[in-house]
Amino acid sequence: MLQSNAILWMSPLQGFLGYAILPMKGLRMDRSPKQRIAMALAYTSVLACTAIVTAQSGGFEEQLRELHLSLDEASLANAAVRLELDEARDTHYNDTWLDEERAASMMSLVQDVLADSNQRVNLYGDGTMMGWNDGFHLSSGDGQFRLNIGGLLQMQFMARWQGVNSTNSANYDEWRYGVGSSKTQLNFGGHAFGRGLSYYFELGWGSADPYDLTNQGGFFIPRMWDAWVAFQLNTETSIKVGQFSLPFTKEALIRAPYQMAVYSTLVEYRLGLEQSQGVEVNWNSDHRKFTLALSDGSPALFQGPLWANWGAGLAANPAWNPTPPWPALQQDTMYAVTLRHEWKVLGDWNQFKQFTSPPGSERGVLIGVAGHRQNNELNSPDAIGGFPNGVFWGVTGDVMMQFDGASLFGSVIYERVLDISRALPRVNLLTYVVQGSTYITNQTELFARWESGGPDREIVGGDHLQILTFGVNHYMDGQDLKLTTDIGYSFGEISATMANIEAGWTADSRRRDQFLLRSQLQLMF
Repeated sequence: MLQSNAILWMSPLQGFLGYAILPMKGLRMDRSPKQRIAMALAYTSVLACTAIVTAQSGGFEEQLRELHLSLDEASLANAAVRLELDEARDTHYNDTWLDEERAASMMSLVQDVLADSNQRVNLYGDGTMMGWNDGFHLSSGDGQFRLNIGGLLQMQFMARWQGVNSTNSANYDEWRYGVGSSKTQLNFGGHAFGRGLSYYFELGWGSADPYDLTNQGGFFIPRMWDAWVAFQLNTETSIKVGQFSLPFTKEALIRAPYQMAVYSTLVEYRLGLEQSQGVEVNWNSDHRKFTLALSDGSPALFQGPLWANWGAGLAANPAWNPTPPWPALQQDTMYAVTLRHEWKVLGDWNQFKQFTSPPGSERGVLIGVAGHRQNNELNSPDAIGGFPNGVFWGVTGDVMMQFDGASLFGSVIYERVLDISRALPRVNLLTYVVQGSTYITNQTELFARWESGGPDREIVGGDHLQILTFGVNHYMDGQDLKLTTDIGYSFGEISATMANIEAGWTADSRRRDQFLLRSQLQLMF
């Protein structure tokens, strides 16, 4: 660049010198020296301006060329960056970009936000919160303590027709009807000192003898149902201590507000183990559940007669109480073990807490099997001939199927009682239950149920129970507010062993027809 500029600047000098020495080469000197010098200077100026313009024009072209080169390089770099971004988008930032590390980071952020929110709530007072979320609740601001408060009211109308005068009474009335309340409950539950310790208890007004072992089932007294404390050992294992329903039949594990009909089956009242006191270990996984209970035994079948005279009942034994809870060292067994296994083939665990399957719910299949065994104390009282070593054991199997607006349930129960007395060394009991339902609207459900079976010895009634029940449920607000009406018809004998006055079915030893109408309004909160 310096060389080219030097050449350009030398050209006008050479012209000036050449023009100045022209006279010396013999040219005519017809002009004065001043004119020649002026013309030489003008010529030199023109050449100099031309050189400058030429030089500037050459610099602009060079700069333009360099600018084009820079733009080309920037375009290539931009294309490379865009290619890398496209590859990163297609490879790393697709639908699965939220890997475990990012999920953990987001979860940590959420926990920090929640912790900060709890701290801000504490600034407004003592940190307690209350309100309604599928039930009334009261909890601390840090979430360590929570109390859920609920209630249950069941108001009923019953009418029974029994066409045969089994007592040969002159004032026999075929129809009996009336209004009553089967249960009035308050329940309290929640957790304390963190979510690892939970509790639950129910108390209220109910039947003094729900199993009708003493013919006192029509009397209602203040009583307590469940009352337990549970410890969560890990995500799968927990231990429950207190009073609870033994994990034997599926009907017993579904609470009263979530039953299909007004009452459970007579099969459940007699062969279901119902409530007892003890320790229960639960192990849950995604598809399986195992429950083991060590308890004081079941009062449902023949536990009552073991501790009271058959004929005298409570009148002769006022200290005897057929309703749990009992004193730990009074009415118990030598040992009692209950084990249940459930296999969830399809669906979610929570949906099997009720028999119904509302429209829009998930389809589900649950299979359950269970066993129970208990031995009486060796020194059992000699009330009806002595009980040297009474043994009671049973097995059951059940299937629940839910079809998004329809449901099906079936169960089989077999139980055996040995050495109940010297006059009755053995009794076998075999029963069946089949129940189905379907929704005809989003709020109205039709159902039907068949129950059959009983003991195989005529001395305790014989195997003649056959009851068909049709009914309808109208859910005004789900299970919280519903109206249930069912009609039952007995095709065979209802023995004293299988009858239950609370459920509306009375004993009929003449194998005659019996008709029962029940209607119940349920309010739960």
